Amino acid sequence: MAEKYIVIANSLELELKKMRSEGISRLPSENFLADKYSCSRQTIRAALEILKRSGLIEKRTGSGSYIVDDKLKNKTVFFITDDCDRYLNPAIISGLRSGLRSMKFKLKAFSTYGSSKEEAYAITEAINEKAAAIIIEPSRDLIPGLFTRLIEEAVSSWIPVIWCNAAYPPEGTVCIAPDYRKGGRKITDKLKENGRKNIACIFRLDSSAGREGYEGYIDSVFGTDLPFEDFGALLLTYDQEKDIISGRGEILSAFLDKISSCCDAIVCQNGMLAHQTISLLRKKGISVPEDFAVACFDNDCFTEHDTGLITIGYDNDYLCKALAKTVSDLAEGRSAKAVTVPLNIN
Repeated sequence: MAEKYIVIANSLELELKKMRSEGISRLPSENFLADKYSCSRQTIRAALEILKRSGLIEKRTGSGSYIVDDKLKNKTVFFITDDCDRYLNPAIISGLRSGLRSMKFKLKAFSTYGSSKEEAYAITEAINEKAAAIIIEPSRDLIPGLFTRLIEEAVSSWIPVIWCNAAYPPEGTVCIAPDYRKGGRKITDKLKENGRKNIACIFRLDSSAGREGYEGYIDSVFGTDLPFEDFGALLLTYDQEKDIISGRGEILSAFLDKISSCCDAIVCQNGMLAHQTISLLRKKGISVPEDFAVACFDNDCFTEHDTGLITIGYDNDYLCKALAKTVSDLAEGRSAKAVTVPLNIN
């Protein structure tokens, strides 16, 4: 059960909206509130401190506590991701910025380049600025780091935190993401329907999206006559994936040498890995998709030019609208639920 001062702070936050609608700006005295909630003035002060830290009220010496003018509240939303200029992110940032602008919010985007230090820096900046909300697309969320503690601090400071495109959201955050496990199962099933009998995979196991996709792949293979071999799964770290995408594909090349004679398909975590996989397979004289099928999550510029590639992806507009609405609801004190973004095979 939450501490009493937190319960009181939640109740007072609802009262503030009613007071604002009635043109009342000054809160009742601490003595009045202590009597109303049957508690000590110290408990009331702790509740008021939460509202103050959230930017909802201000304390004026000798006068009391007042509702902060809504026009003076911070309307900046922090978007924290791996690289703002790479892959799907430019389209997400553009769509999100447009959606937030219509709701009178502005967007500040941060690139972390997979660094937990940079993620921690961006979250700290958001806390210091009392941001309207934080949207974070974590790089390596299965690896403990400073950012997990800072997310707890942001939540305790009443800054809404939205966990984007990842599973296992921290307590107090709202998750908006596809069901990657279901997606992994669905796209592997598609390869099976197409007659593929020996399906390999490439996923990252330091990210929840990769782990869930891999779980879905195993779900699809389990209980069928399709063989599952450890050597048919290339499980990467963030740095290994980055090397492959950058063209330093020794790990991927060696893996494809090992499986190409016994497998006829592969599921990749994203379009960047799929693109590199197709390029290396063709250099090895293997025809795609005739001899070897490639499937992946995401449908973007990397996959548009690879004919025969099977993709499963989400509607970017759907994601952006869900993020913008959730930001608006949480920043303005309304409740918001997790959103599962639909995945569709193309």
